[in-house]
Amino acid sequence: MNRLQACLFLRFIPGLGNIRSRKLWEFSDSPEAIFERSPKDFQTLEGIGSVHLQHLKCWKEHSDRVYKAEEKLHKNNIKTLFLGDADYPQTLGFCPDAPLVLFYKGNLDFAQRKCISIVGTRSSDSKGEKLCRDLVAGLQEFDPIIISGFARGIDIIAHDQALKSDLTTIACMAHGLDQIYPPEHSVFCDRIEQEGGFISEFTTEEKFDRKHFLIRNRIIAGLSHASVVIQSQSKGGSMITANFVHQYHRELFAFPGEVGNSLHQGCHDLIRTQKAQLITNADDLIKGMGWETQYQKKSIQKKMFVELDSEEKAIFECLKDGAHESLDNIALRTQISVGKTATLLLKLEMKGCVKPLPGKFFEWV
Repeated sequence: MNRLQACLFLRFIPGLGNIRSRKLWEFSDSPEAIFERSPKDFQTLEGIGSVHLQHLKCWKEHSDRVYKAEEKLHKNNIKTLFLGDADYPQTLGFCPDAPLVLFYKGNLDFAQRKCISIVGTRSSDSKGEKLCRDLVAGLQEFDPIIISGFARGIDIIAHDQALKSDLTTIACMAHGLDQIYPPEHSVFCDRIEQEGGFISEFTTEEKFDRKHFLIRNRIIAGLSHASVVIQSQSKGGSMITANFVHQYHRELFAFPGEVGNSLHQGCHDLIRTQKAQLITNADDLIKGMGWETQYQKKSIQKKMFVELDSEEKAIFECLKDGAHESLDNIALRTQISVGKTATLLLKLEMKGCVKPLPGKFFEWV
């Protein structure tokens, strides 16, 4: 059994999901090793019950589906990124429900890259389009990856402006990569594949379903160091993405709009509840992310006690003098939760202070 097959089995076994599958993986050291063990070996794992173990015991029942899915992936030239590998996006890997395998088309390289997701209503107006285009164009000198969901409205405007600004852009899809939705956006496919790519956790075997869009939104949130909402009603996909961003402890920004206009109600709700920072242009986002400090001549270490808060200083103490430490060891030494430590490391990476290394190790720059 190869790694792709193992990940497909875990995906197709009922009731496991990403979180339980990841626990099984970490317990077994590799996805393939899970199926070399007896299901009884996993009965002490939290969240793994008798029903899950029974489904796991019958894993061979899904063989035909797995092999067909693998064949279709190869036939459609769909590539893979495995959780834990150096090329898997680190931002997403920090999320507890990260997929064990991502499927993609294009040219992807997340290493040392700033990732910004932009989402909004499918019914954007001319003002929303201008806000989106000005934002993306204003970020050009920082060369971020622009991430969105390839939907009508704000999403496709963000992708289009990224291409016009010579920026990498990634479209997160809610279906297998053997199809394109909405079909009229197929005109963007070739350029997006050349300048970035398409990503999905769904196989070609999984049928198109509208509920997949909600699942996809957490990938948009998880891939990004920060997310921006441009025009959103009080309910909808953009607000779901924003809630995932908040849960993952990432930076969230929102543009305000006309009071009483339903197109802006969601953004106003996020700002009012302090889930999102109010921004009016690209400069506000740049300042909010601390990117402008990367272009100042003074070294970060000379200003570290001005620039770093107490928790960030604690991480510095772990990594000073060229030390390489793992995420878990940093969390243990600083007495900060693993999730919060991961968030702090992402922020420090964006400030140019920390460099991620393979295997979830980090060093101070």
